[in-house]
Amino acid sequence: METEEQNSDNLEEISVTSKHFFQVDFLKAVMIFLVIFDHTIPWNPIKDGLAVPFWERISIPVFLVIMGFNMGLSFRKIEDPALRNLYSEKYFKGKFWRYIYPFLVLWLVSSLIGLSINGDFALTQYQPNWNFFHLFIGILPFWGPGNWFIPVIFWTILIMPLVYKIFSGKLLWRILSLILCYAVEILLQFAIFFRYSPFSFSTWGAYYEFRHTFGFIYTTPFFMLSAIGLGMWFSKKPNLFAKQNLLIWILLPLSLFYLIQYTFFGLDFEFIIGDYNLFVFPYSAFLVLLGIKLLPKRCDNWFGKAISTIAKSTYHILLTQILYFAVAYLIYGDHYGSSIFGINTGYDLTIYGYLIINWVICIPCGVFWHFIDEELLKYVKLRNNL
Repeated sequence: METEEQNSDNLEEISVTSKHFFQVDFLKAVMIFLVIFDHTIPWNPIKDGLAVPFWERISIPVFLVIMGFNMGLSFRKIEDPALRNLYSEKYFKGKFWRYIYPFLVLWLVSSLIGLSINGDFALTQYQPNWNFFHLFIGILPFWGPGNWFIPVIFWTILIMPLVYKIFSGKLLWRILSLILCYAVEILLQFAIFFRYSPFSFSTWGAYYEFRHTFGFIYTTPFFMLSAIGLGMWFSKKPNLFAKQNLLIWILLPLSLFYLIQYTFFGLDFEFIIGDYNLFVFPYSAFLVLLGIKLLPKRCDNWFGKAISTIAKSTYHILLTQILYFAVAYLIYGDHYGSSIFGINTGYDLTIYGYLIINWVICIPCGVFWHFIDEELLKYVKLRNNL
């Protein structure tokens, strides 16, 4: 006989598949604002002093957790989770129109702009080590910040049904699946480190050269699989205090310890570097669960509708800001260099004025682009039904 708590958990599992999470929409909207913040505000001397790994650099980790969470909810609507049903024609058509088609539009527009400015299609705007092969993983010839995340998205289209299939078993199997996600990430980190151990990581410049040189390997979700796995885990019971989510309360202190050491004391394990790794993701995953717990499930006023509209458009906003910043960086400098938009990177409040301008340009343009694509998709579906 089931206890009252077990009945409650079962009801939560059943209802979660048909529930629209305004909390997730809100988190996505905030994160895309933070992405533009990250690409506007220079590290030195501003972001270096703002402890950004705790609140601003969480944008990509949170997106990864939400990616796993949303795909877990979506796949749960399929009665028979056999791989042939997960890797369905409907699945790939949906992903094509959602991700591939907008990227192809961006690729064409970006290439034409890059050709007009640079005079050729050489992939040398940001890193001379890039070559034609990088086009096949989604690296644009006319590079803009955030471009590296597009290959991650493309890879997830291929692996997400398999990840869900692994997670779709009983509790013990899901535990082993999450452990496997961590194991894959750790093994890849070690493999890359030992394969390229002669390469010096003594400076940030060396790190970025390494990352882009071996971008085909690095810009995959396999290096961030634990974040996706945590999101998939939460999709079963997105309750901060559910028994199965005791795991996040265990991992959170370890994640906070790493972030404190990394942010304030310059911790660097050498083989696992930066703030997008398995030591950071539990903190971001906790924030996702906290947002689901504290924020309202529904918000039907104008604010809620605006947030949901932005949330649905985050991919198009990402593409828009990639192109926008590609042009801005080429003309005015970049956020790793000494200037941006023609102003000094000293702690000048003027930079925040440019941040607002960038939000006002990129967010509405991305939303409008998403609206156009939705109308186009409706037209295509209508034509197919005729």
